[in-house]
Amino acid sequence: MKRRVVVCVAACSVAAFVATAAAGSADAQKSYENGKALLAKADFKGALEAFAAAARADTANREYREQYALLRRVIQMREMLAREKNAAKWEATARGLRGYYHANRIYDEALALDREVHARLNTPDSAKRLAETQLALGLNADAEKLLAGLNGKATPQTNVLLGIALARQKKVDQAKALAAKIEVPADATSGFFYDLACLRALLGDSAGAATMLSRSLELTPPSMVESVRKHAREDKDLASLAGSEELAKALKTESKVKESACSGGSNCGQCPSKASCSAAGGGASHPEEKK
Repeated sequence: MKRRVVVCVAACSVAAFVATAAAGSADAQKSYENGKALLAKADFKGALEAFAAAARADTANREYREQYALLRRVIQMREMLAREKNAAKWEATARGLRGYYHANRIYDEALALDREVHARLNTPDSAKRLAETQLALGLNADAEKLLAGLNGKATPQTNVLLGIALARQKKVDQAKALAAKIEVPADATSGFFYDLACLRALLGDSAGAATMLSRSLELTPPSMVESVRKHAREDKDLASLAGSEELAKALKTESKVKESACSGGSNCGQCPSKASCSAAGGGASHPEEKK
């Protein structure tokens, strides 16, 4: 009889523990989702508190802890940026923040930052980054004006972005003429090929778009491949390929590059220091730049 009582008590204790754990997990998930929603609104303090609550409620969940630590670092970087006097350090910090903003679709914050960076640097690269954010926000005319003003300083990447801006505004003839002159650089990134895929899709070249998308996936780190695939299926610039065999075949492409040594395949896409890492590439439409 005593044994039955002990077994019953033990079983009840286990059941209570499981129920408590389940409730804690549900609360943690709710806090985490709330944090993501607050982050999308650029409420960094509120999001940090929500991620902290999620991590406390489910201490075994690594993602919750990582999101909390990452956002805490981002908030510190935002404070550092406001008082940093060293130009090189300021630029490095700004690039790291921009990567985080784009990874989390906080484009208004990215736009303000990119404008400040471009005002300071006024280089083809700073123009490219500002145009990427403008395109992510649908500010196609602004991107066109910015990139068309580069004149002799234009690069293959800025020309691809200019082509996208033109094509989105139905200036197809201009976009086609520009696209015909674009040469793929030897050091082209996954983001460059993704953007080129978008441009070709917008111009009606489905086969060319699929080929460029495949090349983009080949240069995408393994941990990010599925994210690129998902984004490509939802990308409005690639809408003309939806449901096609060309798209299906391109999306089966596997990565041909090694994983980033710093991430080990976990969180490179949202790392605020990824600007110093060449693994991701990035671009206006690439999910590491426009999710």
